[in-house]
Amino acid sequence: MKVKDLYQKFSECTDQVKETDSVEKIIGVLFRNKATRTVFVVGNKGKLMGVIRLQEILDVLGKDLSPPLFSFTKKQKKTTAVDIMILPTVVQLEDPIEDALTVAIKFGLQDIPVCHKGKLVGELDCFELIYGLSKHGS
Repeated sequence: MKVKDLYQKFSECTDQVKETDSVEKIIGVLFRNKATRTVFVVGNKGKLMGVIRLQEILDVLGKDLSPPLFSFTKKQKKTTAVDIMILPTVVQLEDPIEDALTVAIKFGLQDIPVCHKGKLVGELDCFELIYGLSKHGS
């Protein structure tokens, strides 16, 4: 079984932001879909530039805590996607799902970006991966 057989099976869309988007905007994108754990930073023509997991957002919010807790500091407001994104580790459409599992384990990813010809085409989330591995082994 290949990544193309599973990706976007449960997750219908891939949450994306631009490199210049603020942390406030990124949080807004995360809130649109309560199951979202990862936002993908996309540059020109759909090229994947980076990944922002919930952990990166928590790290930003945890710095410079000041009352009231639910207001952003000036520094937090100036933080953009490019400041907090991590370099992406991707799988390709034709990759076997066992390779995707290896990527998920090695890099601690719950949502793996799926690319084709250098462009982000979707994500393979951990539930899709578990589903595919359980069906593949049956």
